Amino acid sequence: MKLRFTLQQAVAAVFVACPLLVMAAPTPASTPAAPYKSAADIPVEVFFKLSDYRDISISPDGKTLAAIAPINGRGNLVLIDIASRKAKVITSSSRFDVAESRWVGNKYIFYRTADGQEARGRFVFKGTYYFDVDNEKTWELENTNERKKGDIHIDNILSAVGGDSPEAYVNMRDRSKDYADVYKFNFKTRKAKLLTFESPGRTGGWELDTKDRPRIAQRDERRPGKGQPQMTTYWHLPIDGDKWEKIFEQSSYKDGVMYEILGFDNDDRTLYVSTNKDGRDKMAVYKYDTTTKQFGELVHEDPIFDLNENAHVRLIRDPDPKNRKVYGLAYEAARPTRIWFGENPVKKIIDTIDATLPTTHNGIVFSEDGSKVLVASTSDVDSGSYALFDTEKKTLEPIVRNREWADPKNMAERKYIGFKARDGLPIYGYLTLPRGSDGKNLPLIVNIHGGPMVRGFTFSSWGRWPEAQFFASRGYAVLELEPRGSEGYGRNHYTKAWKQWGGTMQDDINDGALFLVQEGIVDKNRMALLGGSYGGYASLQGMTRDPDMWKCANSLVAVSDLGLLQNVAWSDTSEGGDPATGGYLENEFKLWVGDSNADAALFELRSPARNAQNVKGPIMLTMGSDDRRVPMIHGEKMRDAMLKAGKQIDYKVYAEEGHGFNKDVNVFDFYHRSEDFFAKCLKK
Repeated sequence: MKLRFTLQQAVAAVFVACPLLVMAAPTPASTPAAPYKSAADIPVEVFFKLSDYRDISISPDGKTLAAIAPINGRGNLVLIDIASRKAKVITSSSRFDVAESRWVGNKYIFYRTADGQEARGRFVFKGTYYFDVDNEKTWELENTNERKKGDIHIDNILSAVGGDSPEAYVNMRDRSKDYADVYKFNFKTRKAKLLTFESPGRTGGWELDTKDRPRIAQRDERRPGKGQPQMTTYWHLPIDGDKWEKIFEQSSYKDGVMYEILGFDNDDRTLYVSTNKDGRDKMAVYKYDTTTKQFGELVHEDPIFDLNENAHVRLIRDPDPKNRKVYGLAYEAARPTRIWFGENPVKKIIDTIDATLPTTHNGIVFSEDGSKVLVASTSDVDSGSYALFDTEKKTLEPIVRNREWADPKNMAERKYIGFKARDGLPIYGYLTLPRGSDGKNLPLIVNIHGGPMVRGFTFSSWGRWPEAQFFASRGYAVLELEPRGSEGYGRNHYTKAWKQWGGTMQDDINDGALFLVQEGIVDKNRMALLGGSYGGYASLQGMTRDPDMWKCANSLVAVSDLGLLQNVAWSDTSEGGDPATGGYLENEFKLWVGDSNADAALFELRSPARNAQNVKGPIMLTMGSDDRRVPMIHGEKMRDAMLKAGKQIDYKVYAEEGHGFNKDVNVFDFYHRSEDFFAKCLKK
């Protein structure tokens, strides 16, 4: 009872009487809660603007928060003193965004910058820096993506020593521009000590044990020949040994046994590994004894999801750096899920927080001494907020909301649904219905993710663009679908998509919509498609393959011709790879999508730009002028085919945008156009 009462008091105190005071100009953007009566009243410019705060982290001593806030139209770094609630702006760039930050002890913050408005549609780090808190000074490690004399190429921090120590264990490219070693780096002296001199070589990733010793190396093997997968091998270094030994290998085709290293338990002998060994369909978590080289007990499996990076699976540990015992697992199932290995101190704290905030998923990060817990809360209707839990006083104090305008009472619930495709394969997705609707005979927008070999949607992820909430607020049912080929649903679900772009993958999209029609939720005469990249392709393919089913399609940065994916030389998918063995297009692409020569008839049938004469409804197609993943020729070919066939198309190109749109003016324009487009084609 005390905790609930304290929370209510804190809400009043923090949000009304004591807002954050920013002491340096320019100030982070802050949006007071607007008096929107319903989500339908929220304008496009509010729905799709940057969140007020994101990626908040707590210093090891629990006294300071680091956050990324919109300043000068970019995501910039801000420090917040917890006791005084005063904030200090650390960066105020109008050219680049702070992409990530990490505390190094209490005195330094490592951060990397990138251009969130990168026209080429690629996430490229532009610089690496760190801030000296005591001396209020920023130090540069490197300022471009090009290697030059004097640069220090830290890819990421693996572990910080903690306390007031300026040292951290880092992935650093010094001996090679392509592969990383582990160094112990001192941010005060800028000196580095190499810890992996005798490494397996060609290392793409490292895993430290709980004593911060490099123990697992991920090695990228050379492709043996054309038509052959590239192999990844995992190597282990015994605690008292000096010779690396190979323990696992896996194929880039992802058709065999896969492995993902989660980390060591505090005995530094037991390794938690996610794998689909022994003919399993879905990856599950096992214990692996690095001494005997044997797998032990099955720790946890999920009936629907792979327990790997697609589910964001991670170990829950004791926060004490001298303990680090593994207490459980956290991962994204249909909803965020925790699995405990028994009662423990961390579970007790989370149970206390969850009892106070029962409607949200509450992620936590401890200060080093365990006295403070940063709580990040989110749900399908709550875009996110941060609070601070005092483990001694048992008080929970709100800090800030991500989006003040997004009142959870106005937002629509997202439900996880499943159905059987026509061939019996289980397909899943999220369904969002307009808040307050009776859920019957609604117009439908099927939102298809890009990739397609990714897990496209999670329960509480609002992301940069909360599309489901936006379109639901305008009166549409929104189905976010995971058709076959989406990763994270097992090997069978994945491999059944090979050479099925526009085939059974398209059937899954149709079957999802027809399932909702059968349930009485959707009006079969008012159904539309929406998607970008592969999702844009599937939207166009739906209009050419099944023109009587779909009223219209809204496609962005869309593939329109499968042959162009393979044959356009100025696409970034054509870059890389050994000339002798070929890269992605000569190998994985031919297996997963097909070959323009060997599968010419298939490509002809499944390329929307070659079948525009079949289209019956309007298409909205939007491209980026500098897109190198799906170059503009895809849009031009579809546009020309539509016009030649006398079909209706709304075609637009955003200048200086790439594979996706990032400039506010273009984001706002796109969703204004989308709002008008769907209103016209799905009206009763």
